[in-house]
Amino acid sequence: MKSLVLALSIAFAASLAPAVAPAWVVDLPDSLSAGSGLVRLADVSLTPVLPDAAGIVIAEGGAPGETTMVTRQGVLRRLVVAGLASEVQLTGAPRCIIRFGGGNLDPSALQAEAERIVNGLLPPTPAGAPAVWATVTMPTGTLAAAGAWSLDCERREALPPGRSQLRLALHDGWQSRDIPVTVVVHAPGELAVARLGVDRDQPLDQGQFEWRWTDLSEIPGGMVTTREQLQGASAARTMRAGDPLRASDLKPTPMVRAGDPVELIVQRGNVAVSVRAMARQAGCLGQTIPVRNELTGRLVNARVAGPGVVEWRR
Repeated sequence: MKSLVLALSIAFAASLAPAVAPAWVVDLPDSLSAGSGLVRLADVSLTPVLPDAAGIVIAEGGAPGETTMVTRQGVLRRLVVAGLASEVQLTGAPRCIIRFGGGNLDPSALQAEAERIVNGLLPPTPAGAPAVWATVTMPTGTLAAAGAWSLDCERREALPPGRSQLRLALHDGWQSRDIPVTVVVHAPGELAVARLGVDRDQPLDQGQFEWRWTDLSEIPGGMVTTREQLQGASAARTMRAGDPLRASDLKPTPMVRAGDPVELIVQRGNVAVSVRAMARQAGCLGQTIPVRNELTGRLVNARVAGPGVVEWRR
C-alpha cells in the first residue's frame, strides 16, 4: 500500500513540474546586409527561431554603408533579458558583421535562382521513366543585399532521391553568406512487385515481377528499385503475389550446392592440376567451402571460382 501511495505521489509531482522547453538553435552567419534600420533575430539566424524570439531587435540604426558587429554573447544577453534563453543553442560564426543600407531581396527571384541551381544537380532521368524534379524550400525571414547579388553552390555531384539539406552561397559584393535550403528530389525508380508466389531459395529473374515506376522520395528505404539488383540473386524468403521486393529479400545464388560434383583446380606455384571432387556445402562466388578430393578422399577448403568450379592453393 505504501508503495502505491509513493508511486501516486511521484506521478502527481511530475504532473505539476514545469515542462522542459524544447531545444532550438540560433545559427549566426559571418556577415549580412540589412535592408532597414532594424535587424531582428529572425533576420540574422540561418535557422528558424522561436516565434516569440523572432522579433527581438539585435541591431539598429546606422547610415547606408555603415557596419556594426553582433556577437553570440550579445544575442544571448538579449534572449536572457527577454526570458527566452532556455535550451537555446548558439552556433555558426562567433560574430556577425552587419552592413546597413542594403535592399531586401525579392523572394521570388531568390527562389527562382535556387531552383535553377538545384535543377543542375538532379540525377539523370532513367530511360522511359517520368522526369526527375525537385522542390526547394528556402529559409524563412527577409534577406537583404547591398547591391548586385548571385547564388552558387560548391556541390557538383548529383543529389540523391528524397530529402536532403543543401547550402547555397549568397554573394553580395563585399560579403558572402551561406543559405541553407531543403531539397526534395522526386526521382523515379522501378518498384518490383511479385506477379506470383516465389519460393524461398528460388533464383530470381525480372519476369517474376511487375515493375512500377514510383517516386523514390515517397517509399521507405531498402526497397528493390532497379532490375540490376536481381542479378545472381535468390529469394531469401517465401513471397506471395503482390508482395513488394525488398533488398533484405535477396541473397546470393549459390554457384555450388552441397553434394554437387565439382572440378577442383589444385594450384601449386605455376602448376595447376584439375581433379574431381564433391562439395560438402553450398557456396557462392568467392566463398570458401569444404570439398572432398575424389582421388585421395582428402577434405580441403577451396574457393568457389565459378559454377561447378573450386580452387585450392597448396
